[in-house]
Amino acid sequence: MKKFFLIIFANIFLFSAGIVFAQSTFLSDYNFQLDQYRKNYAEYTNFKKDYDDRPTLNNEQKALLSARQTIISRELAWANFYLVLSESISKPGVNYPLITEATTDLTGIANYHFTQANKATNIVTRADLTNFTKEELTVLATHRLSLTQAQTANKLAQLIKFQIDAKTAYDSLVPKLEAVKNDVVVKNGLDQVQTYSAQINAQIEALAKKTTDFDLDESNQSQFYENTSQSLREIRGLQNRLVTVIIDLDTNYVRH
Repeated sequence: MKKFFLIIFANIFLFSAGIVFAQSTFLSDYNFQLDQYRKNYAEYTNFKKDYDDRPTLNNEQKALLSARQTIISRELAWANFYLVLSESISKPGVNYPLITEATTDLTGIANYHFTQANKATNIVTRADLTNFTKEELTVLATHRLSLTQAQTANKLAQLIKFQIDAKTAYDSLVPKLEAVKNDVVVKNGLDQVQTYSAQINAQIEALAKKTTDFDLDESNQSQFYENTSQSLREIRGLQNRLVTVIIDLDTNYVRH
């Protein structure tokens, strides 16, 4: 006897980016739909068990209707998750090619899932359920690359915003150091700021290029995540040094 074929909503997949989001309408909708999905999936599991135990037409219909509702809530949760991630990437207000491309891709994927939620309302037979699921599995495979790149774009958006803010602070600080600009310690500090900034910007550009050029078919995704995490740690470490020097110059050498 054929089994019902239903994609399980993978929470570990959704939170693999390790992102903490601020409260928003998209996040509220995502949390609501995720809760709905969990409830619907629990109900579907019970109806499916009833059908497996007693494969009557009535039990089959109940399982199908429950599967349809589960799919709808799953698609809506997926759609809102992608919008939440897109919003997180956009929030720093950074204009950067990888970031722009990521938000565009995520919006497109979100719209796909909204469309799928509407399409799922037409599932009325076992064949409808099977066809819907098989088609979606094919499309979901094409979304993996965009999600991988978007996770990195989300981190880079925050790091680039940090660089912008650090430069603003530095540009404001330099005129205040005019009276002591020939002091050896001050000159060394200003040189360090320039050096760290150049190193950080170069590493950001290198990571962005690796992310843009990443090919899931030819590369190891786990290795990419590991390498990306290492690059992000190095960039953050340099940024910590950068801000420490700026604070030190402002605290100890500006004549208030």
